[in-house]
Amino acid sequence: MRLYKEGLVASWELFGFSRHFMFFVGVIFFFMTHSFFTVTTLFLDHLFFRKFRKVTVRQPVFIIGHPRSGTTFIHHLFTQTDEMAAFTTWQLLFPAITARKIVKPIVRFLTRKKPMILIPEEAGHQISLDSVEEDEMLFLHNHDTQFVIIGTPMGFTEKDYRDVRFNDLQPRKQRIRSARFLKSIFQRHIYDTGKTQIFAQTHFSTHRIKTLLEVFPDAKFIYMHRMPEDTLPSYLSLNHNTLDILWGMHRFSEAQKATFNNRRYRHSLELYRYFYDLWHNDEIDKDKVLIVDYKKLRDELMPMFEQIVEFTGIQPSEKLRNAVARQAEKQKSYQRKHRVKTLADFGIDKEQVRKDFAFLYKDNPFGLMEN
Repeated sequence: MRLYKEGLVASWELFGFSRHFMFFVGVIFFFMTHSFFTVTTLFLDHLFFRKFRKVTVRQPVFIIGHPRSGTTFIHHLFTQTDEMAAFTTWQLLFPAITARKIVKPIVRFLTRKKPMILIPEEAGHQISLDSVEEDEMLFLHNHDTQFVIIGTPMGFTEKDYRDVRFNDLQPRKQRIRSARFLKSIFQRHIYDTGKTQIFAQTHFSTHRIKTLLEVFPDAKFIYMHRMPEDTLPSYLSLNHNTLDILWGMHRFSEAQKATFNNRRYRHSLELYRYFYDLWHNDEIDKDKVLIVDYKKLRDELMPMFEQIVEFTGIQPSEKLRNAVARQAEKQKSYQRKHRVKTLADFGIDKEQVRKDFAFLYKDNPFGLMEN
């Protein structure tokens, strides 16, 4: 309830008593209703589907790294043949088995003729009701992800919300409870689908890698590395386009938009820096992490695919190998369908990026990139 209250406070601070404020009051009420439904159906799972608690989550793979660094590409690459225990959008929205039994006929009806697109590709990342989507969204149900800030008026205020970002720095009881919540959803999903290999895209959970290793000691992590001068324009453009579709960016003043973009820039810097410090201070088991360079992934897809397979221990089918080979050919002629704004469009200077992210430029930190 705390974050719902803060969402109302943020909306009031931004808009006062106005139609925009009433709009977000309606949005918050909708999410509160959905949250109540989720909590109820998660509880009912313990009555109707008790065996899910006996499911073992073995050797999950987590894709981490900054958004727009190739995390979605890798996720879709390995889940495209429906062999992994991947979540579709509607399954992420309704993680309880009980809820899925109720909602699934509706989803089938809505998608029986064609995909139901929620966010078009022109925004920078297409989201369809029945397409595989990023597992980080599961943390929306316990309000422990940066998506809570990015997708609501809270992202346009001056408040920092540090506790939602630095998950590893939360009190131990809180952060472990959050990771165990994720584990319980994985157990439900494996029980419901019969597929056992978790291959999860959780880029913001770069900030919770140490916690995930505590709860999933046999987990492997793929850290996607791409330089900020490439990720930031795409990431900020995606945020702007998506929020414009969802809520309408016209609701926010230029000053409020500037606050939002500045926050996202600073939070991006924190994410890059956090993993860099963990790596160089030997605070994580490096045998559990494979660093993948975006440029190498783009230019040498098949060799990188084989490296990931060897690292994770995943046993891909011939169907998946053939699909990856076709992708390797296809991406040679790939052209982006969405327009990416420049850093200057968001009030960010390239030289400032070089200065702020100097730790990535000065010493080729992971031995992967050519300067």
